Amino acid sequence: MSSKPMRFPPGPITNALVIINLVIAFVLLVPIWWQYAVVSGGLFPIRLSGDNSAFEGVGFLVPAFLTPLSAAFLHGGIMHVLMNMLMLLLIGKMVERVLGGNLYLGLYLVGAYAAAGTEWFAAVMQWPMSADMMAPAIGASGAISAIIGAYVLLFPNEQPKPWGPVPAQIARPLHLTIAWVGLNLALGFVGPGLGVDIAIWSHIGGFVAGLFLARPLLLWRYRKA
Repeated sequence: MSSKPMRFPPGPITNALVIINLVIAFVLLVPIWWQYAVVSGGLFPIRLSGDNSAFEGVGFLVPAFLTPLSAAFLHGGIMHVLMNMLMLLLIGKMVERVLGGNLYLGLYLVGAYAAAGTEWFAAVMQWPMSADMMAPAIGASGAISAIIGAYVLLFPNEQPKPWGPVPAQIARPLHLTIAWVGLNLALGFVGPGLGVDIAIWSHIGGFVAGLFLARPLLLWRYRKA
């Protein structure tokens, strides 16, 4: 009796996202291009608050409401983009297979906005380890965090269990949220010592969005089944 090797789902949307991010990252290896791209398309909390005064004379600026998307396709170097795209490849194709291409892409984009909104709110409220209002946040990790949130909910490693009177379907998202927040707070403490700035609130916002949208999107996809 022969067994077939496990085949990785094709994931055309995931593949397209990875290719686009890699192409942009390699094009922006020219330092002056990268700097201009970050200034014009990076996620600046101050711009989301409606203040563009510090950017006069820059030239073209991506409209502030679109910077959550443009910033998600900008990275701080080859290692940054490679790490993000490896994570997206490892889990994205599984989530894409379950949700379908359109809903999966929608989740990715919503995750980018949820991450940006959380990062902006954290900066405005001056939460611990939040970014400065003038510091740009770039990278796909916020959107990818939404895919991670959907993945851990859709592919549990064990049967979800209740927390006392709290039913399993509520306890599991709460448990995963607490674990993810704890992990990112730990990274926020360690990162600066390693010379790495981590947008932990973007990660948390994207993850929570993916976590709580996964089941509704799954039910919507199979609503006629």
